[in-house]
Amino acid sequence: MPRILITLLVVSLAGCSGGSGVRGPSPLTRVAVGENLGSMIAAGGDVWVNDFGREELLRVGGRDGRVRTRLKLGRRVALAAGGGSVWALRWGGRFFRTPNGPLYRIDARTGRITRRIPLDPDQIYFGVLVGAGAIWVWGPSRVVRIHPGTDSILSTFAIGKESGELTGAVLEDDGLLLSTVDGHLLHFDGFSVEHGARAGALVRAELLAVDRGRAIASVAGALVAVDVRTGRLVWRRPLGFRISTMLPREGILLAHGAAFHDPGDRVWAIDTATGRVLAAAVVPSFGTTSMISAGGALWFATSAGELIAVPPFVVDLFVDRAHH
Repeated sequence: MPRILITLLVVSLAGCSGGSGVRGPSPLTRVAVGENLGSMIAAGGDVWVNDFGREELLRVGGRDGRVRTRLKLGRRVALAAGGGSVWALRWGGRFFRTPNGPLYRIDARTGRITRRIPLDPDQIYFGVLVGAGAIWVWGPSRVVRIHPGTDSILSTFAIGKESGELTGAVLEDDGLLLSTVDGHLLHFDGFSVEHGARAGALVRAELLAVDRGRAIASVAGALVAVDVRTGRLVWRRPLGFRISTMLPREGILLAHGAAFHDPGDRVWAIDTATGRVLAAAVVPSFGTTSMISAGGALWFATSAGELIAVPPFVVDLFVDRAHH
């Protein structure tokens, strides 16, 4: 079954080697839009992607693949979307750790910056999330909660050094679930932190998702799932040497990354209850940096400056085969 799906995915992506994309029921296949693409988000019918080579945030039409807006925001930009806005956080990187900010609010309809929110210039930040009634900016040692209507900073919470630095953050119903370098899970509702279980499997892992009471993280090319309440390891699934993105899709999780000896990068459909790989497909490109779902299609950004889109009917077939 995975071999059939690989063939379908490669055929669907190989149909176009360049150009500005097409309109109609067959969406964009492959288009060069920048120099080195990184983080990506869908909003307002468009795809927003960080071109860190040109230090720009690009707004790309979701139907025609044309670049509609270029915003000079800096080299690395973390992205989130919600409430008709795109939130773009300028950050310095996990290794260089240059003090960073600000946070920009951008109108998803017009592509115009509507607010510039300054952050503590002496602090490091890694990401931005939208949900649970707030905008959240997080870094290795603190979390900032921002009002979604007024853009005012409601609270700034410093993480105690006893658990080490934060390595990941995902949305929960009432706030954030955070992971620390020593394997602790923290629940943060914007007012206080509840220290949860410690899991050995989460040591130096990057938290990517929470699903049905399980925290799912990437560590050393494997996915691990632990019980959020007890910290017990539920399953561990080696996949490759890199896992960068996870997306929920009809009761499964789509994971994106790379495995040794493959002719390109890869997408896996994962059963979060067992960790079993239900299906897998190769993307005919090396160096894909992120993946999003937009308009029923899967979009990939590449370090070579290309956007690749898998048509919705192929994605549906992939998911359907994964369920069966």
